[in-house]
Amino acid sequence: MFFYSLVVAEGTISEKIILALAFIIVAAFSIVIHEVSHAWVAKLNGDLTAKERGRLTLNPVAHFDPIGILMMLLVGFGWARPVPINPYNFTDYKRGMFTVSVAGVAANLIAAGAMLLILYLAAPVILFKLSASVSVQLLQSFVADLLIIGIRINFMLALFNLLPIYPLDGYNIVNTFLPRGNKYEAFMVRYGVFCLLALIVIGNIGDMFGFRYLDIFGLFGDLISDLIMKVLFASVNAFVL
Repeated sequence: MFFYSLVVAEGTISEKIILALAFIIVAAFSIVIHEVSHAWVAKLNGDLTAKERGRLTLNPVAHFDPIGILMMLLVGFGWARPVPINPYNFTDYKRGMFTVSVAGVAANLIAAGAMLLILYLAAPVILFKLSASVSVQLLQSFVADLLIIGIRINFMLALFNLLPIYPLDGYNIVNTFLPRGNKYEAFMVRYGVFCLLALIVIGNIGDMFGFRYLDIFGLFGDLISDLIMKVLFASVNAFVL
């Protein structure tokens, strides 16, 4: 859990405040670009429902869902209020459903990739050559936290939303290629939320008893951490050594 980890982690109060601030800023940014991307691509496909309901905006308040934000704070991933769309307004139904569903995931992957590149280029300055000034060190720490947390959250949001479970984007991507009213759709609409909860519970139980492979979200996090470490190692080899 993020805030529990923050409380028990080593570091000064200033460092913890900076870490919490970085998390809040990046979480808000990541969720907003995900939802705005859905709304924008829906508009490109001929559906103005999201725009007319005030969802084609960068204002975080328009997108936040209380439970989704709570999950983000507790386990590091969450969701926003789904962007309203009317697929019957699309100029091409299947193309519209597919591109709108993929848009949010693509936005998070692009953001994560951009932050990885910035981390690779900036690591020598913000991580390996700390200033003698305390205030500058805090700024370096803040930028490093923004990038590392941003990479983790955006990749996690993308991977999480690719799960083919209702109401996630992965469900809509899969369902786009199936006949309307299929059994997969009927099952997921009815039990999808329970499937998500089951994945979370099974993952926690797996961690408790040493079965890490049961925690797919933890495995996602491990892969992202490994990627960040490889980028930092590459940065050291390229710019420091």
